[in-house]
Amino acid sequence: MVTSIFSFRKSKGFKTFRILRLLLCFTIVVLFIIASKYFYKLNFFSSDISKLSITSSNELTKETLVKEVRNVNKLIPLEIELSETLILDNTYFNLDIFKKSKKITFFANCAYCIDFSNLSSDDIELNDISKEILIKIPQPEIFSISIDESKTIYDEPELGLLRFGDLDLSSEDLKKMNEKLYDSFSTKMKDSIFYDQAISNTQSSLEKLLLNLTNEYYKITLIL
Repeated sequence: MVTSIFSFRKSKGFKTFRILRLLLCFTIVVLFIIASKYFYKLNFFSSDISKLSITSSNELTKETLVKEVRNVNKLIPLEIELSETLILDNTYFNLDIFKKSKKITFFANCAYCIDFSNLSSDDIELNDISKEILIKIPQPEIFSISIDESKTIYDEPELGLLRFGDLDLSSEDLKKMNEKLYDSFSTKMKDSIFYDQAISNTQSSLEKLLLNLTNEYYKITLIL
C-alpha cells in the first residue's frame, strides 16, 4: 500500500514536470516569434529611412541646370513704355507764310528677350559647395515694339498765313513714319540703363527658378 502511494506521487510529480517543461518551451517559442517580428519591423524601418535620405538629396548638376534654363527658351526680362515725338513738316520753300507742320507723340510698349535655347554646359560654371553659378548669356535682344495708338497725341497743326487745313499723309508717308518710329524706339532701347536692368532682372529670374527647383539659394553671376 505504501509502495503504490509512493508510485502514484512519483507519477504525478513526473507529469507536473513534463507540463512545466512544455509550458517553458512554448513560452520560449512565443517569445522568439515576437522578437523576430519586432526585429524585422525594426530593420524594415531603418531601411526605409536610408532610402528617404538618399531621395531627399537633390544635388544640382550642370545637366539639370542646362535642361531647366533651356526650358525657359526665351525669357522676357524687361517690358517698358517709351515715347517718341515726331514733327511732320510740309512747309513750302521754307517760308513761314507757307508753313504747315504737326507734332505727334507716340507711345510704345517695348520688350527685351534673352534666348536660352542654345545654352550648353560649356556656358556654365557650377560650384555646388559655395552655391555660386557663372552663366554666359547672349545679349538682350529687342523682342517687340508695339505702338499703343490709343495713347497717341496729335497736336494742332501750325499753319502759315497762306496754308490751310490739316496735314494729309499718303500711304508712303505713313510707311516712312512707322520705319522712323521703329528706328527711334530701337535706339532708345539700346540705352545701357535699360540693358543693365534687363540683365539684372534675368539674374533674379534664374535665381528664383533654382530656388523653386532645389529649395536652396544659388548666387548667379551673368557674363555676356
